[in-house]
Amino acid sequence: MAGLRKTGYTNKTSERYIINAATIYTGVKFENGQFTGDLHGATSGGVTLTIEQEYRDIEVDGTGHVKVKGNKVLESANATITANMKEITAETIRRSLNGSIADASEKEAPKGYKVIKSKRYLEDGDYLENIAIAGRLSGTNQPVVAILDNALCTSGLELGTEDNNEAVIEQTYEAHATEEQLNSDEMPWRIYYPEVSTEPEPEPEVEG
Repeated sequence: MAGLRKTGYTNKTSERYIINAATIYTGVKFENGQFTGDLHGATSGGVTLTIEQEYRDIEVDGTGHVKVKGNKVLESANATITANMKEITAETIRRSLNGSIADASEKEAPKGYKVIKSKRYLEDGDYLENIAIAGRLSGTNQPVVAILDNALCTSGLELGTEDNNEAVIEQTYEAHATEEQLNSDEMPWRIYYPEVSTEPEPEPEVEG
């Protein structure tokens, strides 16, 4: 049995960094041996994936002083992707509002304008089939891909401008389960993580 090491760094560590800002895609599929999707737009300040899981300890007499293995249940779970969108289009704004978009009439605005409006009720079409982030793993050319199903932007719209800078829109997308996923206890998100190498790492020498 190997002894304890002085550091967690190994000859494989440098191949297992997730580096630089991830890229956001929508409508991601795996086809012909690769992931494909539509670019969501350029971002500023990186992209954040958050998966929150809250657990509850079942109350049983005589166990209040300690956590008991097997006595914990998942209370709630939620997955989000948050990014500052620096590339702003009419569709970016529409998605922030889950609103409607149409060509403006000649009575409203000059030719070529879109009109974006908020609406009272959500529709099935407001949910993206999925939204995903793809990050780079240092030891491979394959991306790390996190996919959120039935994604909806829930952060609203805040657009601030200032001199000598560009506006950004912060968007937070939440995953939502379908009826089938709900009934099968399947979470509407997943992470695809590539394998760097199949070669086994040598056992460290025993010290002393």
